[in-house]
Amino acid sequence: MTTIGAYSPSLLNSASQGYATATQPSLAQVLDEQASDSSPFASTNVTLSDAAKNYLASMQDTAAATGDTAADVTPATLATNARAWFDSQYKSLGISSAMLDGKVAVDLSSQSRATLSAVASNTSGLFTSDESSAATSELQARFNNAMAPRVVVARHTGDYASLYQAASDYLDQASDGEKASTTWKAQKLAVTNGLAAAKASFGKAPNTGDTNDPVAALLNAPSSGITQLGSDATTSQVAANARAMLDDQIGKARDSGSTLVFNSAQSGQHVDFTNFDNRTLATIVLNPDSSFSSDEIYAAKQELNQRTRTSMYNALFPSANSSNNSSSTGALGLMQTYNNMSAEEKTVLGVSDTVTNRVLASYKTQQSVQNTLASYL
Repeated sequence: MTTIGAYSPSLLNSASQGYATATQPSLAQVLDEQASDSSPFASTNVTLSDAAKNYLASMQDTAAATGDTAADVTPATLATNARAWFDSQYKSLGISSAMLDGKVAVDLSSQSRATLSAVASNTSGLFTSDESSAATSELQARFNNAMAPRVVVARHTGDYASLYQAASDYLDQASDGEKASTTWKAQKLAVTNGLAAAKASFGKAPNTGDTNDPVAALLNAPSSGITQLGSDATTSQVAANARAMLDDQIGKARDSGSTLVFNSAQSGQHVDFTNFDNRTLATIVLNPDSSFSSDEIYAAKQELNQRTRTSMYNALFPSANSSNNSSSTGALGLMQTYNNMSAEEKTVLGVSDTVTNRVLASYKTQQSVQNTLASYL
């Protein structure tokens, strides 16, 4: 929800103490008054057209109608307004649920935190489980965005107490309706306990073991840069995703008070390449955007080499008990292995057209010999 003059209420309240309360002017009136102010001490103003003034005034009227601008609006009123908003969204979007395929399908960015809390808590029983889930997801996303810079600092300094203090302050900014909810009370207790634990153990994130801890949920969530890439992804996209995947492990290692290491001889939390496919490993080795360290490149190359040796062995010797276990069968398997490699893998492993042509020629020769011998049997 866009707010014009976010600091005006506090300034007006401060200035009006001891004076009679005046009628609140409309936004259009304020703009007109500012436009007519010719005082040399007046602030610099931007001239708006009448259409722009009317649009901004209508926005203020709409916000007032939803009830989100008044501090004394009850959760029940917010819930009623939100119910009408959801119904309007479904009609305009041609859908019937706030969640589709497990993802939020409506834009909740215009809804206030107080409204989202009312929906997440299913105030007055007006909302479906999907609507409550969507609101909960939006609330967590806003919390994550607010805390993201604090997470970066905590992981680099080891000061997780300041992160939890910031989370506590964020929760304290909630409306009275949100503070009365079961969710808020559970989160506040979890953050309070987390803050105490973080103060007692500097250098790592506290393990509160509380599922209501929003800070722990944020720290344990996958990095926002990690995505599921398709086969049409560019090398640059693969590199960016690989960087995000490694950074995610680096961050979680710091959360546990450790360091991510790439050599078995080093002490710390060892890198886990389980979720890295061969193309991603090869891209790290190629280091197209120079974003990977020498240790990361070395570790990725070792993992890729090990996987390649295993796949080639299995291609050449598919099964010790297989009746089709022959040199020609092995050559065919090797060809299939080469054909399944990405361009990045072939570059790193030195698999060129010359190599594949030699394997193909060997396969054809072996097949010819076997066919000739079979004709004499």
